[in-house]
Amino acid sequence: MLYWSELSGASVYLKEKWLGQIEDITLEPKLKVVSGFFLERRNRDIRYRYISFGHVRQIRRDRIDMKETMELKSLSKSARKKMILAGDFLKQSVVDDKGEWIGRVADFSFDPSNGFVRDMILSGSLIEDLWNGRKRMPVLSQVEFSQEFISIDQDTREEISGLHKGLKEWLGTDSV
Repeated sequence: MLYWSELSGASVYLKEKWLGQIEDITLEPKLKVVSGFFLERRNRDIRYRYISFGHVRQIRRDRIDMKETMELKSLSKSARKKMILAGDFLKQSVVDDKGEWIGRVADFSFDPSNGFVRDMILSGSLIEDLWNGRKRMPVLSQVEFSQEFISIDQDTREEISGLHKGLKEWLGTDSV
């Protein structure tokens, strides 16, 4: 599993030729899968250079190796509207089926072999994160991505677990 926070800024190579660095990831909301990567723009680029996930040979935390048949392209506005950019995804609210706010997406992981999003790290607030730590939520079939928010059902809500990395755990206390 790779987290977006680990992959952001990774170098992209074709054979041993450096192509650029990852600036953003595109997600296909219906399939809940990473569909491709945007490379940073160079001085002379008008649009971001895009690489499809299907052209990736290997993904590691600091490096992405491309297949020899890969191609750099730029996406049209209509194609881009069908995707969610990781930068926008990380700001989305998670709401349960009753409309109750659960938290915001702080990070997400995906399987580097097929691109499926596996889990999300949720943040409540700065104070809550410091005291209790962040939470991990698996991406099950009932999790729905949209451009505005992420919707979950009651079963998924019950699967949310704490990461036990807050001051409360570190201090070994249950009260303030």
